[in-house]
Amino acid sequence: MFYFLFVHLLKNKMEPEIHKFNKTLSEVLNRSNEVDPKLYDRYLMNKAIDEPAYTVLIVMYCLLIIMGALGNTLVIIAVFRKPTMRTPRNMFIVNLAVADLLLCTVTMPLTLMEILTKYFPLGNYLFVCKTIGILQAMSTYVSTLSITAIALDRYQVIVYPTKESLQIFGAAFILLLIWIVAVVLAMPLFIARHLQHHDLPGIGSDMFSLDFCIENWPIEHGRAYYSIFTLIFQYTVPIIIVSAAYYRISYKLRYRFQAGFVSTEDNLQKNRRQLRGRRLQRTNLLLGSIAIIFCISWLPLNLFNLIADLSPDPDKFISQPMMVCYAICHMMGMSSACSNPILYGCLNENFWKEFKDILCIEKGLDEVGRPTQRLSVRKKCENNLLKPDLMTDATNYQQCNTVSTDLTVLTKC
Repeated sequence: MFYFLFVHLLKNKMEPEIHKFNKTLSEVLNRSNEVDPKLYDRYLMNKAIDEPAYTVLIVMYCLLIIMGALGNTLVIIAVFRKPTMRTPRNMFIVNLAVADLLLCTVTMPLTLMEILTKYFPLGNYLFVCKTIGILQAMSTYVSTLSITAIALDRYQVIVYPTKESLQIFGAAFILLLIWIVAVVLAMPLFIARHLQHHDLPGIGSDMFSLDFCIENWPIEHGRAYYSIFTLIFQYTVPIIIVSAAYYRISYKLRYRFQAGFVSTEDNLQKNRRQLRGRRLQRTNLLLGSIAIIFCISWLPLNLFNLIADLSPDPDKFISQPMMVCYAICHMMGMSSACSNPILYGCLNENFWKEFKDILCIEKGLDEVGRPTQRLSVRKKCENNLLKPDLMTDATNYQQCNTVSTDLTVLTKC
């Protein structure tokens, strides 16, 4: 009797608690049904991109990283292995190769990590979060400023040849200035980056945590202002300077080329003119390619960042299709790290000779071990090009020699 009375009283007392627990459990179950299973799997596996885009992006980034790292490493080795290659002009090219090597080995892997993951996988380390941001921006600025410095140096040497050329100390000072300016321009990302740490209770004594490395700007629309700033100083100003410098160089070379020949030309003079004309066309093509490739490579990424930061609904730019689109724009920008060794190295005769020595690429030989006929003819033409023309007076011949020297600055130094 007392037992039944106790059970009845206990039941009356516990019914509100049981009802409250069932209601809470029901709400939790209803909310769990609203969660997208794919989203749950993405957080569980820390994957922001589904297959096959996940694997495709990894493969494409790995190809760019390997190609860019190999090309820029060759440029650095080619300069440091021979004292004759350690010229002030080549120091700018080495600085560009170092910056592009950082883009390949640091910026690209870290950006790929941010694209592919839902949360920060490197743990609760604020300094790591901040350092990633400044390294990504700094390497980009150093690469862009180095390209601009190379263009200005070539402009000064060719357009104003009577001025004193840059010495080692001056080149080292400019390189130091480039890195200081790059750090200052990238510093806002170091300041704005913050780490959000969340501890999540697990089963038993286990604890789970999620870390998010985000940008928390101290002013409203700070990210948009910085995107505009980057568009101006990392893209617009450099492309204007590079394009203007190379256009002026091309015009100067064409003027000297036209002034370097007399009106009455014999066959040897015509052959010489044709050879120098083809070399001038190749030089103009090289200069134009540098400006065009720089413009095409960095334009999509800058436009994407600007549109995303100025958009009234920035959340739509974190969806999977937009993240894939961002990855494509980013790869186009990073492709400059692969094209720069080609434009500034492989198309440079001295660098190309060093590359062949490093890679142990031998010159083409015929069966008896002599140079092939094609190489012999080419060498003979080059020797004829260097011989003075008896029909040209001293003044005109000096002008021709000036054009040849200017072309050498662009293709050999």
